Amino acid sequence: MHCNDLQNGLLDKIKSFVSKIYSEAGYSTSEWKNHNFDPWSTWFWVEGQNGRIIAAMRLTEKRPNNFIPTEIGIIFGINPKLRYAIAESNVADWGAVAFELNRSGLVAAKETFRTVARICLVRGYERVYGFYNPALKGIEKLYLSSGVELSQRYSAPIYFPEFCLDGKESLFNVIECDKYCLHKIASKL
Repeated sequence: MHCNDLQNGLLDKIKSFVSKIYSEAGYSTSEWKNHNFDPWSTWFWVEGQNGRIIAAMRLTEKRPNNFIPTEIGIIFGINPKLRYAIAESNVADWGAVAFELNRSGLVAAKETFRTVARICLVRGYERVYGFYNPALKGIEKLYLSSGVELSQRYSAPIYFPEFCLDGKESLFNVIECDKYCLHKIASKL
């Protein structure tokens, strides 16, 4: 549901769930990671039998007047510090992927991926970007087994200052998914 259509309490509940999952995984908080993408974002989530959120994901549409999450990270290993600039039309960024680390959470995450892929196709996105931390093997396996590819165009990892996993600087691999990949995810995962 688009952020403008969500009641504030529900949007806060979804964001709190994502923050909780990230915190439980060992991530610190950082202002670099907490930009307001709401005007361009749609949230997807799955609730368990008791109404508790068990998986969530955000899709942020790229517009000429905004930045998507992939553009906020700083390219690792380059001085002066630089960011990627995605100057393409009909693209989006999926992120804030969070799910409970149990069977129900994994099933819900896969359903969320399928739904987001279908929405991306309906909206006519040519490509969807995102990123993941390869230190978290579960999300890496979920992405790569679904057909998502490491970006060739944006191949250097990115990081967000002060956003650490278990006290260590987190590096993120940029991924991309073209229409073929979106079709594969929408029909298979």
